[in-house]
Amino acid sequence: MSEKDSLTAADLALPFACILVVSTLFAAGLWPFNPFPRNQVAWLNTGKGLQFGDHGVVFSKGSIGGTRLRRDSFCTLAIRLQPDAGYPNGSGNLLGFYTPEDPSQFRLMQWRDVLLIRKDYRDAEKGLKTAEIDLEHAFLAGEPVSFTITANPDGSVAYQNGVRAASTTRTGLSCGDFAGQLVLGDSAVIDNPWRGKVLDVVIYDRELTSKEIASEYANWNANQTVQELGGDQHVVVHYAFNEGSGREVHGEMGAAPDLYIPEIFKVPHKKMLMWPWEESHDKRDFRDISINILGFVPFGFVFVAYLTLNRNAGHPAIMTVLCGAAISLAIEILQVYIPGRDSGILDIITNTFGTFLGALLFRWAPMQNLTRRLLDVLRSGDRYLQN
Repeated sequence: MSEKDSLTAADLALPFACILVVSTLFAAGLWPFNPFPRNQVAWLNTGKGLQFGDHGVVFSKGSIGGTRLRRDSFCTLAIRLQPDAGYPNGSGNLLGFYTPEDPSQFRLMQWRDVLLIRKDYRDAEKGLKTAEIDLEHAFLAGEPVSFTITANPDGSVAYQNGVRAASTTRTGLSCGDFAGQLVLGDSAVIDNPWRGKVLDVVIYDRELTSKEIASEYANWNANQTVQELGGDQHVVVHYAFNEGSGREVHGEMGAAPDLYIPEIFKVPHKKMLMWPWEESHDKRDFRDISINILGFVPFGFVFVAYLTLNRNAGHPAIMTVLCGAAISLAIEILQVYIPGRDSGILDIITNTFGTFLGALLFRWAPMQNLTRRLLDVLRSGDRYLQN
């Protein structure tokens, strides 16, 4: 290659900048690059209960309930747990029920020291709505706590440590919301982990009275179980987590499906390219949206600069925005195979908008002139070295 045809630093600056920015986007989008992480669930040293780490999940091998948990009947869910010391910055999904028709029909979540009780339902126009109950100051870091949620014709009542804490007439809970595949420690469809210990889970096919709930809490504190108290014909499932080892948790009574502790962490029913309203609230907050927009601004800037100054391409801004959308789509598809990442359309929208802003920034005359001057400096340096 002759000296005249050789590429200068100015010729290579923008192509290398594009490669660097694209590589950084893929690295950030696919971190931590581990499609087969260890499932961080372990038996407690006491032999009763499970410890959930940064990414841990346990789920039932089959559906819970059958004919005993119907939409026209009312039930009680009780759980005893202990959150880890230190509260999560975002929400963590500690329990949920999954069905293909309604993947997040009912879930219990922790946000700081608040218990979030959530139920998804369809309104008269078939739109997806979420009914909510929040128990503030429900968690003391490192302290065990018991929650009981009852469903009755007049609404739902939540108890904390055997004491009535909140109620609502808007949730419309029924036994059918406690039916389906039980998932502990994370969501069934997105990665939303919870850290702590799960000690006991019981579902009854009737509404317990306040007196019975107080008695149940007293029995838990006395380290007794439903079975040790002589059993209850209304218990649908009871997981006491007293196996102490192995990858299965057996129901204490009835025909409850076993819970399975996989060796490799995986969101059980992870969805590719979720709609924005299906994603967690953490993904829709201002900070996350801002990061997704600003992260693609450099790409929009350097790529439209490359197409304009190096390639003299037609419609460089349109080509740049399309390329930004394609890169974002590729990242979101690949994120399906990274258990710690979620695949959603909202990221594609925000990334594409960031690409557009970057291209728009280059079209601003002062920035375009600055870019040209920087390239002229590189050309001057090349001429100086050649002489």
